[in-house]
This record gives sequence, structure tokens and C-alpha cells, in this order.
Amino acid sequence: MVEKRYYKPEIERLSREDFLQYQWQQLQRQIRYTYEKSGLCQRQFRQAKITPDDIKTREDFTCKVPCTTKQDLVADQREKPPFGTRLAVREEEIFATYLTGGTSGKGQEVHTATIADWEHWIDAGAMMYVWAGWQKGERAMNPLPLGVTQASRVLQASLERVGCNVFNLGMYDTRTKLEYMKRFQIGIVDTSPSYIEALAYEAEKLGMAPAKDLFVRKIMMAGQAYPISFIGKTEAKWHAVIYDNYAATQGAWGANCEKGPVIDGKRGFYHLYEHFAYQEIIDPETHKPVRPGEVGELVVTPLHQKASPFLRFRMGDKVRYFPHNACDCGRPFALLEAGTIARYDDMMKVKGVNIWPQTVDEIVLIRPECVEYKGRVFLTDAWKEEIEVSVEFRNTVPSEVRRNLLMHISGELHDRTGIRFSLKEAAGELPRYAMKATSLRWTDERVKGLERKPMDRG
Repeated sequence: MVEKRYYKPEIERLSREDFLQYQWQQLQRQIRYTYEKSGLCQRQFRQAKITPDDIKTREDFTCKVPCTTKQDLVADQREKPPFGTRLAVREEEIFATYLTGGTSGKGQEVHTATIADWEHWIDAGAMMYVWAGWQKGERAMNPLPLGVTQASRVLQASLERVGCNVFNLGMYDTRTKLEYMKRFQIGIVDTSPSYIEALAYEAEKLGMAPAKDLFVRKIMMAGQAYPISFIGKTEAKWHAVIYDNYAATQGAWGANCEKGPVIDGKRGFYHLYEHFAYQEIIDPETHKPVRPGEVGELVVTPLHQKASPFLRFRMGDKVRYFPHNACDCGRPFALLEAGTIARYDDMMKVKGVNIWPQTVDEIVLIRPECVEYKGRVFLTDAWKEEIEVSVEFRNTVPSEVRRNLLMHISGELHDRTGIRFSLKEAAGELPRYAMKATSLRWTDERVKGLERKPMDRG
């Protein structure tokens, strides 16, 4: 009898050597398919003066095949709207169309899927739930509203494939979600670290203790980095077990195995779905593969994409790589460090120093007295760069404690970054962020400041 911890045992139980052989066969097939069907790929290969016949090894693929960027996809869509020249199937074969995240509509990628593509995505989602021990019949909440992005629909279908009893609550506000969670004793939730905190905060405002008055016992997180202490703190608050995953519309995907996001007091791993996509971790400057334990940029090539294929897409995500045997669960997949993925383009250079919003997340949000924060970078009237962080505290925190916390947070931020931050208490409630909160918490007003006329300086 195959252990329940496997979703695809025929792949998950392969040796690394056998898996790499299987993966290479899939990659070779996908290279030729993409070249034959995608106008974008054909142009890229012509510019590089190569054909699929020149790709005989993995090293050939990494060194000879050009990377694809978000700008490449968006430009291709503009050339032949709305799907671009990379559309590789007839329109009647398109089962679904997705746009990548964003509110303005500018720069959003358009991705299409056939029914076969969709089935691969649902398998990927179901795999992470099986690894986390989610079971048939469990009551699960989908907190994401249905829209033009992929996440909510994939989450729903993946939960259904596992056999969960799914409650779609994405259209409701947080308080209404909590009412449904209590009424139907919903036991499992898939959301972001920030939103699980928002749920707890709103529950407490309503006089509910999450562990006592709600019934959540399993949590799947995604979309945001977190301090390692967050896991233990949140599991205790909810009396729930937490798992974590990493996923993107372009096909990058990884998840915790049954060991979870923290192993023996240290960060655990995302096992990359290397059967789902060929995933490289490269130095963004040299484009060479990084070594174990090093940080690099994730590059992804979906292995089964039929509708809108592409090769070597640069994700812009900053990840830490480890080999498959750094985890002893036995799966043959390469690993990323869990809970530390950041965006290369989230970095802000202030006063000549690289500042990562994730650093502020780890210092502010780890404190139980802090609910949320908002950061901004701006130019003073004297044209000096400044960073201001407004912190929202829980209502029960005394004024004197708030003042002391602001001083401590300011000191810790200076110690970690070498930059002075201006800290203040937020006036009223700040917005709550359910997904990819790190970048949404920040505004950079320096360009606007540079556009001021001299008379505007005060």
C-alpha cells in the first residue's frame, strides 16, 4: 500500500538520478513544442542563432537559450493582442484565460490554458494539500474572490480534487468570513500570513479567541515571507498546524513536505515541483547556477504548458537554493528555503543602502502588540531621503508601552540596516493585506518629490 503522504508516488519515489532523466525527456519535448508553436520563441531562437537541435544537454539549455522576461511577454501581447504570438493552440481550445496580479492593468501578463493545462495545475494544487495531510470531507475556506487572476479558481478546484467541502467566502468582508467559519466549524484555511493575522485580530475584536471559539486546525499559507517565530506563535494562537507553499502563474511551484515549514527549530523547505516545471536558480548578474545555500533568482520553464508556452522565464524572485537531499523525506526534488522568498524589484536603495521591505516585516510584525504597518520613502523639503513607518497597535496596548515599542523598533531597524527610520503611531486602522502584502505596504514618493518646483519646498 502506498503511503498517503505521496500524491504522485510514481514520481515522488524516484531516485534523483532517475528523476533527472525523466525530467530531461520532458524538457526536450517541451523545447521542441514551444519552438514549433510559439512565434515569440522562434524570434528568440533566431536572435540567439540556435535551433532545438543545438540543445543537447542541460548546460546547453542554460547557456544557449535566452531568458524570457515579463517585458517580453507584455510586448508580445501588444504586437498581437490579446494573447500574443506565443499562443500555441487554436482559440477554441482555450479553456481559461488569466492575468497576472496588478491593479492598473499595465504590464499584466496574459496566460491561457487548455483543459490539459488546467488538469496539471489542479494536480499541483492537490499535491501540496495531500503533503499537508488535508483529507476528504474536511471543511475548507477559500478566502480569495474570483477574478481574472488564477489563484482563487485553482485553489477551489484543487481543494475539490482532494475531496474537501469548500466554502467560497472571498466576496465577503473579514467579519462575515468569521461568522461563516464559526457557524460551519470550518477546519482548514488557505491564506497568507498577513491575512491569518487579520482574521485573528478581527476575531478578538468580536470577543472570540481563535483557538477556543473557532475550529481552524489546519492552515496553508502562501504569498508572503515571514519570521521563523511566526509559525510557532500562530500555531499556538489557533491551535492549528501550519504548512506553506510557493506558487506563481508562470509555473513556479513548491511546497512543504509533511515536515512543515520549521524543522528542528530551523527553517524548512519548499520542495520544487520539478516534474511540473524546470526550475533554475541563477545569479542574476552572471546568469550562472548558484551553489547550495546561496541566494539567486528563480527561472522557470513549464514542462506541460500547451496553450501559452515559454522558456526560461525570469521570475524576479529572490530565493535560497538547497539540493534535494537537504531534506530527508526522500523526494527527488530540489529545495528552496521556506518563508524567505522576496522580490528583487521590492528592494529600495535609500541613502545608498539596499533596504528590503521584508526586513521591516520581520521586525515589526513579529511583535504581538503590532497589528499592521505602512511605510513610505520620500524627500523632505531639504531634499533629504527619509523613511517613515506608521505602526498600528492593538487597542489593548497602553500608551507608554506603545512609545517604548516605537523606540525599540526604531533602534532594531537601525541596527539591521544602518539607516535611521522615522517611527510613528498610525492614525486609525491601516488596510489589511491578504496577498503579497510586502510590496503593498510601501510607497516610494521620491519620484514625485523630484518633480516639485522650487517654490513647492515650503
